Amino acid sequence: MAAKIIAFGGYDTRKPRVRLLIEAIERHGGLADAIHISGWENVAQTNIPSRGAALKALTKIALGYPRALLRLLRSAKGAAILLPYPGIIEVFLIAPLARMMGRKTVLDAFLPIYDTIVMDRALVREGGLVAKAIWWVEKTGLRMADIILTDTDSHADYFAREFGIARDTFETVLVGAEPHFSPAAARDAAEDILGPKDARPIVLFYGQLIPLHGVPTIIEAAKLSHGSGARWVIIGRGQLEPVMRETIASKNGSAIEWIEWVEYERLPAVIARADICLGVFSASDKAARVIPNKLFQQLAVGKPVITRESPAVDSLAREFPATLRTVPANNAVALAQAVAEALADKAALAPLPQHSLRELSPDAGAARLLARLD
Repeated sequence: MAAKIIAFGGYDTRKPRVRLLIEAIERHGGLADAIHISGWENVAQTNIPSRGAALKALTKIALGYPRALLRLLRSAKGAAILLPYPGIIEVFLIAPLARMMGRKTVLDAFLPIYDTIVMDRALVREGGLVAKAIWWVEKTGLRMADIILTDTDSHADYFAREFGIARDTFETVLVGAEPHFSPAAARDAAEDILGPKDARPIVLFYGQLIPLHGVPTIIEAAKLSHGSGARWVIIGRGQLEPVMRETIASKNGSAIEWIEWVEYERLPAVIARADICLGVFSASDKAARVIPNKLFQQLAVGKPVITRESPAVDSLAREFPATLRTVPANNAVALAQAVAEALADKAALAPLPQHSLRELSPDAGAARLLARLD
């Protein structure tokens, strides 16, 4: 297959989504080049960086743009230009340039910006001027792309409905998990992070402490389960850190073990120590549309997962009830009960079959994308 795509821009290579997407395209022989402008390396890994950190990153990227553009102009003729996350700003420059060059622009939308900032995290007031500006920028930027990539069909439906974009403009490419997330990770005990092994089962959540993940629901479920003998471990930092600190300081603080950070390379070993892994539990619309990267990682290591019921995961949960179980959103009682039932009958739990794991990789979506570029 002839190479068809050039990955371009100031994309964030620390994001698994970015790495896995580009690697999948390359595996299928579709990557002509990767013209990367560094800038995000020193920015804290949050979905929405601080204004100062974002400004520094964007300034560094802007300084690197002239050389990158020159390289793009000299690149393989006819190859489409892929803007990985976060490419929504770059599309305003690259899409017109691509049209002049007779090329298509592929934008990985990945994170819905308006929905995340305004609706999910409520960082600006809905209906205000800033919110309206964000909505307009996202709508206009998306409409400039020839093909828009999303991580789930539900996200594609949302973008099409919210911004009035033809549904066939979208292509779903699942996030998947990197190769080092595998059952082999169990060989590393990771005792320096979770401590010496004992008879207590471990219920593990890791990720950013943001509303999407439903951390308050997890905390409440842990409190309800206090005394059951299980260790409820939360790993992560973020917007809801004050909630975690308040919980740890309270009389029920012993129900939770909080670890602020673990190196990404060591995550597979930490997951391997867990008996049950947790997904997302927020009742937000966004949580209903997403299959977070953590679910792919946990399933790849061979762990059973409990997450909220949603259109994005329900079909998989029905197919593999011994591996993926769902509970109503924002329901701590249901989560505590589901964890108790799973731990009481561990023999009924089973890892996801290898063939299904392959189907949950980004490869199928990457192949469809390349076929569209024929």
